[in-house]
Amino acid sequence: MTDTRIISEPNEFESLSEVWDSLLRKSGDDNPIYLTHEWLLTWWKHFGEGRKLNVLLIEKEGQPIGIVPLMRAEYRIGLFKIHTLETIGSLNCNHIGVISSSNREEVVSVFVAYLEEELARCKLVLRLTLVPDDCDFLNLLRRCISVSSNNLIMQEKIKTLAPYIALPSTWDEYFLKLSQNRRHILRRKLRSLEKAHRVEFRDCTGDNLENMLSRFIDLHERRWQSAHVKGVFSDPKMEGFYRDIATQFVKRGWLHFSCLIVDGEVASAEYAFVYNRKFYCATSARDIGYLKYNVGHLHQMFLIKYAIEKGLREFDFLRGDEPYKFHWTESSRRYINFVIGKKGLCSGLRLKLIRAFLRLHEIKRYSLKEIYYIYLMKRKEAKQRKEMGVGTPV
Repeated sequence: MTDTRIISEPNEFESLSEVWDSLLRKSGDDNPIYLTHEWLLTWWKHFGEGRKLNVLLIEKEGQPIGIVPLMRAEYRIGLFKIHTLETIGSLNCNHIGVISSSNREEVVSVFVAYLEEELARCKLVLRLTLVPDDCDFLNLLRRCISVSSNNLIMQEKIKTLAPYIALPSTWDEYFLKLSQNRRHILRRKLRSLEKAHRVEFRDCTGDNLENMLSRFIDLHERRWQSAHVKGVFSDPKMEGFYRDIATQFVKRGWLHFSCLIVDGEVASAEYAFVYNRKFYCATSARDIGYLKYNVGHLHQMFLIKYAIEKGLREFDFLRGDEPYKFHWTESSRRYINFVIGKKGLCSGLRLKLIRAFLRLHEIKRYSLKEIYYIYLMKRKEAKQRKEMGVGTPV
């Protein structure tokens, strides 16, 4: 017999760490860092205001077999508002559940039964953003809704691509797969940079973390200000979250924060994670004064080489189909946004309107000037992808 408990208090959420870690261990090595208790609890502490915890703890005969980290949120534009269930902690990527390896179908079936009751009772929709299309939970959820549920309707839309590299065993094996022209450019740029400047590639540790984070954040903001768009760190909550995560992850050996130092100054910085033999490129910053040397590309080259030499299995560029990522790989995942609601009269149209409403709510945080410059950047990127022969989300 299975039971579902709703965790709605922050202290209860915090106390789940041992149970959470145990389920992650039982569910195998494919779990992403974004399903760790540390990531989700830290996100909640910084961004939970105005939302309500709704973490599902699914138990069988008193033993936990699954967790679905949800929250309740409200979105308003003028007099209109929408209430949603959605996952906690979505920034660069979103995975929806934590399941022990032997109970996957059972956990998803219990979750769907919960959704049928809750979406009907409270007039909610389940909203999930940036879910990789190879997420096991998502695929099980699709199957269960299509086969077992007569009361739910799901709509999904590809949001973006997420390029990644399946890493080979040696750097030479990977490097030789790049085009001859690409290899030539990287070598030439590195020689030019080293000839004109003093260059150092530095991994940051707990001892110098705070200082390097400050330099990274300043560099990131200056880069986006030059593009006339607010960077992520213009929000003090986001800066606090990144600092908090770095402090926690460095203790667990999950943080990989590195800088390319040129003449004693940070020319490029990469805030990344290493977890389950996978490298996650979370956020980067570049000094536009060194663009002629392609310092961002040189930094990426050092990181990919590091990941291969450490025996990691994948290098994940995460969300976004920016053209520079496709210089390194032709492989990409689709990231999907989807909503699930109760079936009924015109339910398909209702979900489309809800998606449009949520998209409008997402856009309205930008000024008209920023929207214009974002449009110009997107148009430029689309042109570059076309020239490279790279596909875009459809």
